[in-house]
Amino acid sequence: MAKYFNKPLTLVLCFLMVFSVTTPVFGVTSSDDYSSHWAKETIQSEISSGIAKGYPDGSFKPDNAITRAEFFSLANNVFGFTSSMDTTYTDVSNDAWYYTVIAKAKAAGYINGYPDGSIHPEGNISRQEVAVLISNLKSLTSASNTIPFTDASTIASWSKQAIIAVAKANSMIGYPDGSFKPEAQITRAEALVAITNAFDHVTTDTEIPVGENPIEEDPEEETLISDITVEETTMTLTAGGTVGIITATITPENATNHNVNWTSSDTNIATVEDGIVTPIAEGTATITATSAADRTKTVTTVVTVVLESQVSTKTVNLGMASNYAILAKTGISSVPNSAITGNIGVSPIDSTALTGFSLTADATNEFSVSDQITGKAYASDYTSPTPSNLTTAISNMETAFTDAAGRAADYTELYSGDISGKTLTAGVYKWGTSVLINSNVTLNGGPDDVWIFQISGGITQANGTEIILTGGAQAKNIFWQASETVSIGTDSHFEGIVLSMTNITLGTNSSVNGRLLAQTAVTLNASTVVAP
Repeated sequence: MAKYFNKPLTLVLCFLMVFSVTTPVFGVTSSDDYSSHWAKETIQSEISSGIAKGYPDGSFKPDNAITRAEFFSLANNVFGFTSSMDTTYTDVSNDAWYYTVIAKAKAAGYINGYPDGSIHPEGNISRQEVAVLISNLKSLTSASNTIPFTDASTIASWSKQAIIAVAKANSMIGYPDGSFKPEAQITRAEALVAITNAFDHVTTDTEIPVGENPIEEDPEEETLISDITVEETTMTLTAGGTVGIITATITPENATNHNVNWTSSDTNIATVEDGIVTPIAEGTATITATSAADRTKTVTTVVTVVLESQVSTKTVNLGMASNYAILAKTGISSVPNSAITGNIGVSPIDSTALTGFSLTADATNEFSVSDQITGKAYASDYTSPTPSNLTTAISNMETAFTDAAGRAADYTELYSGDISGKTLTAGVYKWGTSVLINSNVTLNGGPDDVWIFQISGGITQANGTEIILTGGAQAKNIFWQASETVSIGTDSHFEGIVLSMTNITLGTNSSVNGRLLAQTAVTLNASTVVAP
């Protein structure tokens, strides 16, 4: 059995001061709000040494709860974890203060997220969750299956062995009534005591399991699971077609229990058994593999079930029109300051139709530049070869419009043109009306999936709404072919390539990840356009 050799406690507890970024968990204190507290000796000891401190108002608030991210920060610092790895938790943004904290905790291998891909960094942490973390940190195990607490029936199966192990190691103890209170939020005092006890704990070969008599030697120790992975991270299947197979791998290979439990988030879309996914109907389901031995070890894969006709949808060839983020026949105007990543161009209208950009002509006069454009501006009256290039690009744009309009439709008049709040998988959609987007729309599919929207009217996107891409879908494979005005509202976000027979207008602070290709004009108002 492994032994742990710890750094001097005084040195390591210095890290306790980095417990929270936004709210000091150990700040300045001279208060005695803990003098009658059960943890007063530990708190006083660390305060006397100048290591543990409290809030600016002089209190310690020993019974206040802490968040999961704050606990991870404390554990990282106490145990001296410095290595980190990229994380993909859905609720951890790169600019969050706890991003690095969670990256280190993930690299250290003692945390795992929830089945939905989140980690809940700002949520309070329960006592049973802390028990699992400490058990992971110190690789604690127990030969006993007996929980030495009066509320054993309320302890989740996934935390049972961890609670037995931390109790055996005296890293965490119960309450005077004999209970453990597994679902209770751990307090500041409990966290301080638990992490201190855990760090001080040295595993020996002669420890006595809780509730058992001394034995001459430990029984054979279980080999704990360190990780669980799947080979597929996304999978696209055809409804009623061939099944998909997902392989789950548990490490290390000699772990005691390699059994995996499989679940599907929507059995109407796809079912899963022993890693075999059966597609049923169009839609998206999240498939979760959970270790039977340790419920904290989970991994997910996304399955998108599509129609047969959707799988073969081919992208629309833009030709030389793909060289432009914005291309128009009668003009492009900006209310400063807009931000465009990619080239813009107008033809057959000349450069007088490029307004609001404060353009500066290049020495060659083949293009102009602007502080609002990360790219170049082209017009039909610039020096050769610009005019002929633009003529070809405009022709290619019109051909692409005709191509998109002529594709065979998979869906006709879906939702009567009001796709607000809907999730749409790849395919060809056709409407004889306009399309309304009054709330967020999700396009879900793989990186090679293609969407073509054939719209006899126009597109009206409400203020503050978004087109959201999931499952790896890419803006370059989404084509909105509209015969009338395309209007993108204020503070809204749009994804895809717009092929418009008329004009395209963008509201204030709106953004587009895609291309705007208009057979009349494009109007920007402090808008952002990024070519995919």
